[in-house]
Amino acid sequence: MYIPAKSVPKKQRLTAKQRAKQTKAGILLALLVILISASWAIWQADRAPRDTTSAEQVLQHDLKALWEWSDDQLRSGSQGASWSIRWNATSKVGSMKELVQNLFVDEKGIASDKIEQNEGKTVTGALPKYSGKLTISLVKSDSRNEELMVVLETGGSQPLDPKKLLQATADISGQLVLFSPAFTSSMKVQGYTDHEQTIQRLTRLTDARSVDRYEDGGTISETFYTRMLHSAIVVENGKSANFQIALHKDTNSDNTELAIGIPVITGEYSVSKAESP
Repeated sequence: MYIPAKSVPKKQRLTAKQRAKQTKAGILLALLVILISASWAIWQADRAPRDTTSAEQVLQHDLKALWEWSDDQLRSGSQGASWSIRWNATSKVGSMKELVQNLFVDEKGIASDKIEQNEGKTVTGALPKYSGKLTISLVKSDSRNEELMVVLETGGSQPLDPKKLLQATADISGQLVLFSPAFTSSMKVQGYTDHEQTIQRLTRLTDARSVDRYEDGGTISETFYTRMLHSAIVVENGKSANFQIALHKDTNSDNTELAIGIPVITGEYSVSKAESP
C-alpha cells in the first residue's frame, strides 16, 4: 500500500514590517505593565500609614505629660481648664491658603465658617471637631517662604476629652508637616488652683530643677528644666528650659490663677477663659 510521506510545513518568515510591528507591540505591553505596577505602588503608598516626624512626636509626648501633671493641680482638673497649643512653621509660598482649605472643614469634609482679618493674613473659626477655636496667621512672607503661626484654643465651658485634644493636635500637626516637617510647638494650660504649694508639688512631680524665678506683686513665675519632657529652649542665662509655672493672686476674688507652659508660657498669665471661680 502506498503511504504518502508527511510533508513538513515550512515556516513562514516574517517580513521586516511584521517584525517591527511585533517588537512595537511587545514594547507597548511592557510599558503598560510598568505603568500598572507604578500606579499600584503609588496607591499602596497613599494607603499606608505615614510615619510621624520628630516634631509631631515631641508635641504628643509633652502634651500627654502636661495633661497628667496639671490634672491634680487645677481646681477643675485638666478637662475643665483652658488650653492653648501653638505651632510655628516656615513653608513655601501658598502654604497658608492650602492649610486653611485643609483645616477649616467639618468631619464630613464640608467647609466651616471662618473669619478673615488683617487683609486675609489671619483666619479664625470655631471647629467643633477640635473642641475649640483655630487661628492661622501669616506672620511674615517673602518671594519664597511664608512664616505661619497656628493656634488651637479650648475654653473651660465644657469638659475636654484628653483623647480628643490629642487627636486634634495630631490632625493639625499632620496637615502642617506636609508643608513644614520641622515645625516647632508650644502649649499652655490655665485654670484656678486651690493648692498653696503648687510650684513645689509640680517640682517634685516632674523632678525639675529651677532655671529662673521672679516675683512681681501678686505674681510668681518660675522656669524649670526636666528630663521628662522632649522639648527644650535656651533662655537668657544660657541654660536649657522646658517648663514654666506662673501663679497669680487675684486680689478681687482671692483666687489663685495657675498657668503652666511648655517650653515656656506664651501670652497672658491670667485666666481669661478658664472656669469661673
